Amino acid sequence: MRPRAASANGERVALVTGASSGIGRAAAAALAACGWRVFGAARRAPADAGPRSFMVLDVRDADSVRRCVSEVETSAGRIDLLVNCAGIVIGGSAEEMLPDEVLDQVQTNLLGTMRMCQAVLPGMRARGSGRMVNVGSLAGLMGLPFQSAYSASKYGIEGFSESLQIEVRSFGIRVVVVDPGDIATEITAHRLTSRGMGAGSPYGSDYARAMRSQAEGEAQGWSPDRCARVIARIAQARSPRFRYTPGPLVERLSPVARHLIPDRLFLRILEGFYGMSGSRRP
Repeated sequence: MRPRAASANGERVALVTGASSGIGRAAAAALAACGWRVFGAARRAPADAGPRSFMVLDVRDADSVRRCVSEVETSAGRIDLLVNCAGIVIGGSAEEMLPDEVLDQVQTNLLGTMRMCQAVLPGMRARGSGRMVNVGSLAGLMGLPFQSAYSASKYGIEGFSESLQIEVRSFGIRVVVVDPGDIATEITAHRLTSRGMGAGSPYGSDYARAMRSQAEGEAQGWSPDRCARVIARIAQARSPRFRYTPGPLVERLSPVARHLIPDRLFLRILEGFYGMSGSRRP
């Protein structure tokens, strides 16, 4: 892959979605600290955007995506790096998850990523250079209990990114997937539960245990800043790997173990990790 060229004034331009909080906000700050001209984007602007421009963007809306990319390209003349961090998660049993909740996660996590990549590709392809970092999740490498729709959307990012990399490599464009493990972001406090799970849900006790385990893991996980430094290194690297899995060591090893041990055993290990009962009660 040929080295990425900067703009005429030596400026490198990055667009980061989901930049109002969590990994996206930290990634925008880390890139700005490395000398990038950063445009952060999200549905709501943060009170303090920091050393970067901020755009209002809804990745679920094709017009909003086109408008955002056009404004950045008009202002900066180019987009050298796209970091797709926008995402949501709604917990709940697969049986009781409501269709609109499934659709919202797919629209934001998967289709939002696809829309953003499609919007920046013409400019990158014309220049013969560019980089796209799509933030997935370990939940996109293994199904996690009570996160079925989220896992499905993140699995989609994996397949889309692999296909995209094969298609665009000859144009000097590189695609990278970042699959974080537990990261100590605001997601724990703001996690939504499906409206379909009522007080009498047959999954209630298992769900409560699984969410407690998830919250404990997130509290002990990497900081968003540490994950953002990985993204900044990917942005600077001459030849980055296709996939990175930042997070605690045991989680980084999980995708490897997934392919080394029998499926039945691996799923039982996940049951135990999340405090699941493993049996059905009357």
